[in-house]
Amino acid sequence: MLRVYCETVPFEEVVRARTLGLLRRHDLELVLAVRPWQSEALPGVARALREAGVGCSVWPMLADEEGRWASAHNAPSFVRFLRKTVDALDAAGVLPREVLLDLEPPFAHARALAARGGSGHRGLDLATTRPGRTPPVPMGVASEELGSAVRELHVRGVSTACAVWPLVALDPPEMGGWQALLGTPVDALRTERVSVMMYTSILEGWSRGTIRRRDAKLLLGAATARALRRWGKDAGMSIGCVGTGALVDEPVYRDPSELAEDAALVRAAGCSDLSLFDLGGVLARAPAEAWLDALAHPTEHLAGRSSRRVYLARKISRFATWVLGRRG
Repeated sequence: MLRVYCETVPFEEVVRARTLGLLRRHDLELVLAVRPWQSEALPGVARALREAGVGCSVWPMLADEEGRWASAHNAPSFVRFLRKTVDALDAAGVLPREVLLDLEPPFAHARALAARGGSGHRGLDLATTRPGRTPPVPMGVASEELGSAVRELHVRGVSTACAVWPLVALDPPEMGGWQALLGTPVDALRTERVSVMMYTSILEGWSRGTIRRRDAKLLLGAATARALRRWGKDAGMSIGCVGTGALVDEPVYRDPSELAEDAALVRAAGCSDLSLFDLGGVLARAPAEAWLDALAHPTEHLAGRSSRRVYLARKISRFATWVLGRRG
């Protein structure tokens, strides 16, 4: 299964004949982001995609001041918007094939961390940032609220997936140290698919030279293997970035050859479930066909030998996971 995220493209551009043709020719499912102010237009877009023969998944997002992505900080408001969105699509007769829950810390947290990474500051310090106006919900309560919404979708015949940070894959089964720290209750939701967001362009770009392109590829291969061990056939990988997203300044691929390398590495590790971020970058960085061909038909590529930087990065992450487990 090949998918492309669509977070930055206006709905009117999504339904243009050229865009629909690109998606159909490459047999791509569109993972379409929807914000509260786009709700009324969504059923029409979903219908146009269906009539064009393009698979459609829906990716609900709140306003930035409400956290944007699903987490323990906004579970009640996120679930309300999720139900409203699916009810509207159901009433229009265009239920999506799948709903994606993007499980990330609130937008204010992510923006602060991105600013620290972009300035060369090293380290993950969620305690120094604040999610804004939205108070946190206890993890158990958030897990039940989000999990109930997932179960409702399954009853309606809608598949579910979640997109997660790579650190979550380090949590041993039944132990959620990283999930608790990030406020993202992944395991409790029991979605049918888990896609790990492993963006090599961001790893390299925000490391300010600490992680090179070669190192990022090695980490992508290791993360894919870890995701497969953790979630088996339900594991997928989200790769990128072709264009920027919510944070506006995400580092991006230099050219399609880097995407082709990443897609080949993920497949070589045994994972055929790939999602690309993002359609906006694909359309903006012509020729769009070159990017989609790189995803759909990557050339064989080997990650190469490991490096000391990769060894240290994996050692540190494992130690942090052990510490979190002891605290839990």
